[in-house]
Amino acid sequence: MIAVKNVLLVNSSCGTAARMLQERSDIRLSVLTIDKYRDLYEDRTDVEYVDSVADLTQVRLAALRIRERNPFDRVVAPSEWSVQAGGYLRSYFGLDGIGYDTANRFSNKLVMKQRLAEAGLPVAAFRRLESLEQTGLVAAELGWPVVVKRVSGGGAGFVRALRGPGHLRSFLADPETRSFRQAPFPLLAEERIDIEREFHCDGLVTDGTIRFARVSSYFEPVLHIVGGHRHGSYTVAADDPDAKAVLDLHEQVVAAMGMRNGVTHLEVFRCARGYLVGEIACRPGGIGTTPMISHQYGVDLWSAFLATELGEPVDVEESDRGGHTIQYTLPRPAGTVVSITPEEELRAVPGVYQAHVKARVGEVFAGPVDASHNAGIVMLHADDATQMHERVAALDRTFDIRVEPGTNASAGCDRL
Repeated sequence: MIAVKNVLLVNSSCGTAARMLQERSDIRLSVLTIDKYRDLYEDRTDVEYVDSVADLTQVRLAALRIRERNPFDRVVAPSEWSVQAGGYLRSYFGLDGIGYDTANRFSNKLVMKQRLAEAGLPVAAFRRLESLEQTGLVAAELGWPVVVKRVSGGGAGFVRALRGPGHLRSFLADPETRSFRQAPFPLLAEERIDIEREFHCDGLVTDGTIRFARVSSYFEPVLHIVGGHRHGSYTVAADDPDAKAVLDLHEQVVAAMGMRNGVTHLEVFRCARGYLVGEIACRPGGIGTTPMISHQYGVDLWSAFLATELGEPVDVEESDRGGHTIQYTLPRPAGTVVSITPEEELRAVPGVYQAHVKARVGEVFAGPVDASHNAGIVMLHADDATQMHERVAALDRTFDIRVEPGTNASAGCDRL
């Protein structure tokens, strides 16, 4: 007889975890999410809705209602928005797994930077903001320009580079920035870094030991592509000097953050000062990161993540296929799509082994556009760096998306 686990999934937009948990016959699943994502769940799935999974009072009350019909003993929190709520519920109900203090360190950028700085790790200079109006005073200390962001959430839609006092005044008065200014989250200001190259390191930790960690490089720094530009990253060989430096930082960051079991997604900047830690998440990387890792190294980070969340054994057998696997995210500018390159043309580009175009003619998107918005994704492989750049350039030439004019693709976003 199969032992059934009672599991609560706290989720926003993560369809992968929703699908994988619903497919398991040994799990009695309940879900706490928002109405916007109801299509991720089958009619038979027990779902409770809240206005926001970031509202911990709503989350607690909804979890209490769920426990009356499914007294869950495991909480799974796979999305950036749900990490903190998952930790809160584990601590509140005395359950195993990442508790609130650790979850808050991984999801609250201010607390994260404080912890990293206290551990002596290299980070950009930062200050807490009590209000956006305080930015001028903080910038007088940090120096203009400054980067202002809310401390919670993923993507880059709520990150702004402010060039000077005049730019700050226009930002405070611009109707397009109202959603940023009115978001119910604390704010953080950082010095702006001239980034030479940005990396991400994706890892797996069990019992405090790093079982797997590999480095990838973004095509260009993430905040440079805000506004509907193509995006992506590619795997970097473990013996590359940059990879060695990032892997060393990953080990130090994991220890400083108190990670015992889970999956990590770390971002590191290389600049004139050396390597700086950007942010780290305790969940798999988004968009095409996990398929890229799986293709290159044979490690399924989503399966590993769910195993750590559920307290199950984690099997890792790495096999590096060599060369570079690339995730190429198709740009999705704001506006109404009037034409878009079909999938079959993308699949014809050398090295492409998978292509998915999700945007459709007639689809409308108002923006603002950040790194989480895309028209689809293409996965490809190259034998060496020269071939990789040639194949990415071929995709640049092949893919085309046209939108109706009149909607600013970079609405309210400042490219860094």
